[in-house]
Amino acid sequence: MKDSEGQGECKTKESSGPAAQLLGPILDTYRNSAFAVVGCHAVGMERPSCELDVVVVTNERRASSTVRIGDVFLDLVFVTERDILRPTNPEHAVSLARAKTVRDTSLVLSTSVAANLAILPASARLSSSGRLASALKSLSRASEALGKDSVLDADFWLLCASYDYAYSWLLSNEVAPSPSHLLNQLKDQSSGASKGFESFSKGAGLESASRDNCGSRLEAVGVLYDVLAGGNERGGKEGRGVGAAWSKAKLDCVGSKAKDLGEMIDHAECYSYLGTEMLNALRELAFRERGRSRKVLGPAGLAAGRERLLGERLLKDLGLAREKDIVVEGVELVRTQVSSLARKT
Repeated sequence: MKDSEGQGECKTKESSGPAAQLLGPILDTYRNSAFAVVGCHAVGMERPSCELDVVVVTNERRASSTVRIGDVFLDLVFVTERDILRPTNPEHAVSLARAKTVRDTSLVLSTSVAANLAILPASARLSSSGRLASALKSLSRASEALGKDSVLDADFWLLCASYDYAYSWLLSNEVAPSPSHLLNQLKDQSSGASKGFESFSKGAGLESASRDNCGSRLEAVGVLYDVLAGGNERGGKEGRGVGAAWSKAKLDCVGSKAKDLGEMIDHAECYSYLGTEMLNALRELAFRERGRSRKVLGPAGLAAGRERLLGERLLKDLGLAREKDIVVEGVELVRTQVSSLARKT
């Protein structure tokens, strides 16, 4: 579930607005389910290429998936009534607090919105603290990797810490992060806190943002998606929805958003967004391989051995090729901002 600001009107009958028209085939397929839109479409900051993030309330266990209807992409997240009323993930609660309902005949969504809006400050604090803890752990791993002169892994862990810091910063202000709008969201929060924005930009390597580098990173992300989509036989059998999560439709959606940002000459936002997709894919690859190595893996581990999954060219195209002094500087900058934010939350 993604970001949203501005509560949508809860309706007890099916909406006839633009979202309902786009969702027509899905509404017909799940006739007994309640529907809500979250993410950038729920707050009116979407671009033409942005997918609709749709929550489907059903007691059927289904993996989340991306589907395409014409030129529109939909990210479908299936949840139970219990989960929609009491989300176990506080970031989901932040998103649901601002959801816009499309169909809600049982009033389960209106109840959810009201309940999650009431606890929004607490959910945002919990979410922010969780992201800060994750950032600190990644910074520790980056320092450990530097101590072993593994600059590649240090670069990766610095990226992880930078994005967790950015998410924590937004959540501390009760704003749920949206990956392809992240820089604009941070700019909106950076009044009087320019060092925070600068530190994220440095830690995330946005100085490398250019049309060519965005294109290279997109192609490299596509390679990761291909590996993940075809890797069910190696660690993808535990019901994690591997095929759905790394489908062609999902990659087409990523490519569409990257193209849109490129045409807007917003290469920094594009590079940042593709960085999020890269990290998600690398984490999934590491999760699969962890059962074999029994240790936390970074890209260096995935690029080692006879059956290595990542090649030197691929790592370079992903943007994991920064010099040691740049990584060291990034680690210190992000660590300072993480500590500063921790004192405020």
